[in-house]
Amino acid sequence: MRNLLIYLGFLSLQVISGHFIPHIPMADDEAMPWYIVKEDTSVCQTTGCVEAAEALKVSIDSAADPCNDFYAYACGGWQKRNPIPKTESQWNQFNIVDRKLDLQLKDIFEDDLHLEQEPEPVALVKQFFQACMDIERREQYGVRPLSEILSTLGGWPIATTEGQWSEDKFDLLKTLGFVTRRLGLTPLATVFVYTDRKNSSRSVVTVDQGSLVLPRAMLAQPSMYKKQLTAYAEWMVGTAKLLGARVDEDEMMEEAKKIVHFESRLAELTAPSEDRRDAYRMYNSLSVRQLQKWTDTIQTHGKKSILQWDRLLSLVFQDTEANISSGERMLVREMEYLLKLEALLQNTSRRTLANYILWRVVKSVGRDTSAPMRHLSFSFDKVFSGIVEDQPLWIECVTRSTSALPFAAGYQFVRKFFDSEAKITALEMVHHIRQSFIDRVDTLEWMDDETKLAAREKAEAMAEFIGFPDWFSNATALKHYYEGAIVGKDHFENVMALTSVQVKRVFDKLREATDRNDWLTGPAVVNAYYNPLTNAITFPAGILQAPFFGKDTLEALNYGSIGVIIGHEITHGFDDMGRQNDKDGNLVQWWTPETEYAYLEKALCIVEQYDHFRVPELDVLLATKATINGVTTQGENIADNGGMEQAFQAYQQFVKENGPEQKLPGLDYTPEQIFFLGFASVWCESSSPESLLHEVLSNPHAPHRHRVNGPLANSHHFAKTWQCKTGSPMNPVNKCQVW
Repeated sequence: MRNLLIYLGFLSLQVISGHFIPHIPMADDEAMPWYIVKEDTSVCQTTGCVEAAEALKVSIDSAADPCNDFYAYACGGWQKRNPIPKTESQWNQFNIVDRKLDLQLKDIFEDDLHLEQEPEPVALVKQFFQACMDIERREQYGVRPLSEILSTLGGWPIATTEGQWSEDKFDLLKTLGFVTRRLGLTPLATVFVYTDRKNSSRSVVTVDQGSLVLPRAMLAQPSMYKKQLTAYAEWMVGTAKLLGARVDEDEMMEEAKKIVHFESRLAELTAPSEDRRDAYRMYNSLSVRQLQKWTDTIQTHGKKSILQWDRLLSLVFQDTEANISSGERMLVREMEYLLKLEALLQNTSRRTLANYILWRVVKSVGRDTSAPMRHLSFSFDKVFSGIVEDQPLWIECVTRSTSALPFAAGYQFVRKFFDSEAKITALEMVHHIRQSFIDRVDTLEWMDDETKLAAREKAEAMAEFIGFPDWFSNATALKHYYEGAIVGKDHFENVMALTSVQVKRVFDKLREATDRNDWLTGPAVVNAYYNPLTNAITFPAGILQAPFFGKDTLEALNYGSIGVIIGHEITHGFDDMGRQNDKDGNLVQWWTPETEYAYLEKALCIVEQYDHFRVPELDVLLATKATINGVTTQGENIADNGGMEQAFQAYQQFVKENGPEQKLPGLDYTPEQIFFLGFASVWCESSSPESLLHEVLSNPHAPHRHRVNGPLANSHHFAKTWQCKTGSPMNPVNKCQVW
């Protein structure tokens, strides 16, 4: 630090940089002396610290009591200054970084000055974006490309003139095969290739219950959600009219209601997420022949079952080299669902089946056609999500382009915007926090030595992928990855073609050994995840930036933000679902009975605690005292609590090794308090009632307020740091902690 020369004038006492300098008497003829005083080194003055301090100042609501509601204290100011944009149903720190990322990608996609010098896939993603933005060409084609697809599948009954649709032209299995391999859709049953949970070195054909458009809870309780379901039916009618329907609108509405009713019946058949947390229950190994016998147990009145698995699988894998025989070993996740599905299909008209499946096609790619189709989608979202304005087309095209060619988009993003030092620093932090987890395991009184050893081995074996894949330095590897990808001037055709390429890439893994270095997402995303089948954590480049990460700010902030996220993902390997896999990702029982029982008791404490967390904003909408679902969110809640504790312990170790950190300028908080403020500020959010409803109905995460207050209320470190009295809301007597 530079020295400051301080001239002592006639003041008897002067304050400089927080230090008191006494007046020294001097003779009249004595020259006035100069004193050298060092600048205060207890405050960090880097650009990163100054910016972080300013961000916290405007985020904090000092009128709130941190020991009563820390989320309100840390985020109250942020919420006042960050109303929900008209195009969003919620607005949080992740959305802000997402928007920054969108602008960066837009900048990349619009730069066509260096096309000849860039790898071919980069040129392809730019061409994809430009075709998406070509409004004139898209309007010229309108809905015609979609209509042609529907025609090849026998026509969408609701959009067909009365008497022109024939059930003889509708082939259910052929249609299911087409929508799976061409669009990745799973409207009745999911057929895909997935890692074998008991032998993670290979992949296997996996069959599961189908997906739904609306949340299961919403479809299963139609009387409670009439407004949303009516808007859903109106969306169908509107699209049918644009696709050329010449039927009376009242008749179309009746037909749309039948589609909604059918999807509600499907929802009733599906297992809720609460019942899908036991990997052993969902691991059923059968051959195709055995699955057919199981399906045939449903009474068919002498007719063949509608679900003929041999044929369906051959249609799904039609574009691959895999030959699926009747002896092919498969994994079936929901045995009872398939029986119920067969019974439902037998008692549903072919017209309704065609209407529903082809509606899923229309819903999937309708926005990729004309402006009127996009407007109909937006009209539904106004009711469903609470948005006021539709997204600008450029944002939608950035999203579509990045989804279609994620590694091509990520390749250029990393080269142009990513700080390579962040990868090194983040990797070091991963190692520190993983060691913190291991150290915590060693101190657990409820875990016996045998299970502790297995837990340590799993944590030590956990692979980490930071920033971007190692092969990104090789442009030839990028070109090889997208070999066969074609992009033209027509946006709709581009979407269809590249979706098929992505689906085929997944199906082609059937006869290949598991690539444990495989990235599931591209680098240009603001997310992080744990893969239990490879025991690996991934932190893409998109999340390694402010406010989650900074290289010239306090480590207290980094450990409180990205550090907690790292700890969160590590803990996923040991939450109620991740703990079922061993260090190699295999479904193996590595817990002793006594330790497993102790674990379940501690997990139950988390479940019951979060079950009582209120969401009063939804009381009127749900006509009850709304609370979180502690069962469906338990995995994320366990990870939230464990991640925060591990990150704080790792930060304490950092201070022990490097000495205490400075304060932030203009803020009278200790670095430990800054850790918790950094943690909380990452989750600041403004939410609409519609957004909160979707979180409560179907999101595995708790609402952001409880992602902050829940872990902090369970933390003795937090209570001590903020001096919260025992029994206060943020320091309850009864606490829950697993890891």
